[in-house]
Amino acid sequence: MTAMISDTAKAVKIINGVWWVGVNDHLNPLFEGMWALPDGMRYNAYLVQGKNKTALIELSRDGFAEPFIRKIDEIIPLSEIDYIIHNHLEPDHSGIIPIIYKRCPQAKVLATAKGKSFLKQFYGEGERVDAVNDGDSIDLGGRTLRFLSYPWLHWPDTMFTYLEEDKVLFPCDAFGGYGAPEKGLFDDEIDLQTYWPEAKRYLGTIVASYLGHVVKAIDKWLKGGMGINILCPSHGPVYRGNPMSIISRYQEWAKNDKSDKVVMIVGSMWGNTHEMGAIVKHRLEKNGLEVKYFDAALAEPGQVLGEMLNAGGIVFGAPTYDANIYPRLEYFLMLFKGKKKNGYPVATFNQNSWNVNITPKINSYLEDMKSQIIPPQVVGHGAPDAEIRKELELMADNLTAKIRDACFIPQA
Repeated sequence: MTAMISDTAKAVKIINGVWWVGVNDHLNPLFEGMWALPDGMRYNAYLVQGKNKTALIELSRDGFAEPFIRKIDEIIPLSEIDYIIHNHLEPDHSGIIPIIYKRCPQAKVLATAKGKSFLKQFYGEGERVDAVNDGDSIDLGGRTLRFLSYPWLHWPDTMFTYLEEDKVLFPCDAFGGYGAPEKGLFDDEIDLQTYWPEAKRYLGTIVASYLGHVVKAIDKWLKGGMGINILCPSHGPVYRGNPMSIISRYQEWAKNDKSDKVVMIVGSMWGNTHEMGAIVKHRLEKNGLEVKYFDAALAEPGQVLGEMLNAGGIVFGAPTYDANIYPRLEYFLMLFKGKKKNGYPVATFNQNSWNVNITPKINSYLEDMKSQIIPPQVVGHGAPDAEIRKELELMADNLTAKIRDACFIPQA
């Protein structure tokens, strides 16, 4: 007999007394106004029932109150909820607060001290909010919810909530990912091999600036000795089959150990810069490196950032545009600077048909990122000739050597 696949159009039972009541978003094409959502986004929320009290963990973004409330009402009238717990107050977790708070006038609201500050700042709420400290807990009647502070995963207000008796962890944005299939909530119901790239892309975009905090958080949790039977993040699937499958991957990705992989981002107006890029790519691959090549005009930024996790080096290539850096390439320079892609060995090449050298402008970004600039920084003046090819290959060889030996001093 074929096992039933959970239907996320309805509330989904996780274990007795613990329910998923989240929503799937297939309306908004972008997350945070930047990151593409080809398969939608899931905003997970959870209902936990004890013998005496009921807690609602997380809410949803604005525009999804109706399906959210409908799922809760399948289990318990919304007005009977005793606690609303905010692990994090970013609007994808809290946008329906005005509606939910009005429908739950008696519910006590729990958040960290910084979360309480955000509630007042964003929604004018504060009187009914109790700030919880690291290690505080509440008793629902035979079930204990403990609150654990994990700031900067990825906001300063973040905490995890842990259902002690059943060892169910609600870790907020940690261990999340993009995508919202209508059928299948649990890790053992979906094809994880197709999902992992979306989880990595999520980490690379949303939490990329705080990777050190991810590593510290996992170490803190593992050293605390608290087990996990079920992992219930705020986005992506619920892990009841193997919670360590995503935890171990986050641990590996977040350590950002450098590998023999190069991310190339190349922009071109009429093809000459891509010809230069093809020479560099071929040489790097001949040297045994893995190369991820992105067209700056077409690349989805989240995919680029996802590939940057564990990359060993970067190549930027651009034409000159109106005496400046080609805008679609400059966007990635700004993005990498903002996402703190610091300290990488970086090679560059550009086109200078108008005798305007944009290399210093590129280098101003690289210097801010404390990049190890690899010589030679090649400047072409049209289709690459034999001399330019020679310079590009030397640049690729120097980048290869630097990735493999941090002490290598490249030839100019």
